[in-house]
Amino acid sequence: MPGNPSYIHKLAGVLAEARSPKPIPFFRRRDIEALFGLKKRQALNLMHRIGAVRVSSELAVEQRELVRWLERRISDPSVAVEQRRHDTVVGRIVELKAETAARAVKIVLPEGPSVDLPDGVSLQPGLLTVSFDNEVQLLERLFLLARVLATQSQLLSSLRLPR
Repeated sequence: MPGNPSYIHKLAGVLAEARSPKPIPFFRRRDIEALFGLKKRQALNLMHRIGAVRVSSELAVEQRELVRWLERRISDPSVAVEQRRHDTVVGRIVELKAETAARAVKIVLPEGPSVDLPDGVSLQPGLLTVSFDNEVQLLERLFLLARVLATQSQLLSSLRLPR
């Protein structure tokens, strides 16, 4: 199954532009290129699918034919499915970017006066014991332990295991 065209997400905007009054009710190749964001060959292929006609020495699409073609494309259920899929992907990308930015935040422990180990924390070479009553208390004690270890490097060096 071939992929969807690159302009499928712009169909509503293209239709609005195609419906707007024009001094000449024809769209030339360059107009189609600009409207759909296509290159020359792609624009010509699309024009032939829509129903291109010769106007003077140029190939063109009548405005009403372009509008009809766009209306049929927009009413196609596969376009709505693709739009939902696109919105889902874009939403997920935004979430992932926010998550990546959040992961880049460095947590810096504030410098504080040297303190002893928090209540309920026991630290020995090769053994850390933390007793707690609930999740909040556990997190508080682990945070305080991290602060102590960050500020008291001699405590860390005394805990190094022999090789």
